[in-house]
Amino acid sequence: MSTNTQAFFDFLNNEPDFSVVIISAAYIDACLATLLAKLLVQSSVSAKLLDARSGALGSFASRADACYTLGLVSKSLYQDLLVLAEIRNQFAHHHLSLTFSTPELSASCKGLSYAMTLKNGDIDEPMFRPGQLDDIRTRFVMSVALISQRLLVTALGV
Repeated sequence: MSTNTQAFFDFLNNEPDFSVVIISAAYIDACLATLLAKLLVQSSVSAKLLDARSGALGSFASRADACYTLGLVSKSLYQDLLVLAEIRNQFAHHHLSLTFSTPELSASCKGLSYAMTLKNGDIDEPMFRPGQLDDIRTRFVMSVALISQRLLVTALGV
């Protein structure tokens, strides 16, 4: 595991809810941009498309849509990307008043299901046991960790 990845995982486990959500969304957004950049010709046009301020592929949603329609992510991962964007927006519009225990945020986090679709290695058993991801913060952190790693591994294979 790289030093940056370890630092990110330490951050996910130790920082306040607001910081975890905002930084996680930014990190996933960067992973999506990295994946798309690997597919595009390295040029100023590609950079313009991926520009976060004004590019056609500059937003979290447009990057997620592009990765899904290009077959780079599964439908379940894509659906979790949309949920992560929704959670980020909830925090961004409520500033510091939300936590993982807030009912509306808790309901959104329960929509994160990609981790539950994963199998444990070569055996046909779920990676997580029933109830293992019932804690909302744990579900969020594990989802972010698994999604970010899947995006980065996919980018390495492109």
